[in-house]
Amino acid sequence: MKDDRRPKLKKFYYLVGYVLVVFFAGFGLFSALKQLPKVLPASDSQSFPSSKNQVVLTKIVDGDTVKVLLEDTEQSVRLIGINAPEINDCRGDWSRAEMEKLLAGQTVFLEEDPTQGEKDKYDRLLRYIHTGSGLNVNAEMVEIGAAKEYTYDKDYKYKELFIDAQDTAKINKLGVWGVPCD
Repeated sequence: MKDDRRPKLKKFYYLVGYVLVVFFAGFGLFSALKQLPKVLPASDSQSFPSSKNQVVLTKIVDGDTVKVLLEDTEQSVRLIGINAPEINDCRGDWSRAEMEKLLAGQTVFLEEDPTQGEKDKYDRLLRYIHTGSGLNVNAEMVEIGAAKEYTYDKDYKYKELFIDAQDTAKINKLGVWGVPCD
């Protein structure tokens, strides 16, 4: 009787081992794929900036506002879905510097979001900023703690991504979620 049980038990252990390997491999793949939206565009051809949306960056005002050259006119752009510390805040200069690092030497693209309108009450264009490599700068600012997720009035296209990014920053106590200012 012992001889009959061993092959079945051995097969059972192999099956359990195989299931565990597949489970952990799948979990790792799922975790990696979850990070893709901030690097790769959605499959919708409208979502990734085309050459029509390419602009020349002229100035970084703060962590959520930049100036760009659009059709030979300098325009202020307010980044959708984020709120960065103001310049008079103890982290304001740091937030602006982080935006400068992300955009230094990059090709810059603007993406509209029809749910947010064209401009804010200060006449700034409302846009997402992407780099030529596909980085969603708005989301990255939140993930590094240089800005917080911010919903002004209505939900926006990347809200779930920004909330996930903010959770990462909070867990890791980055930037605005870190040690209080002196």
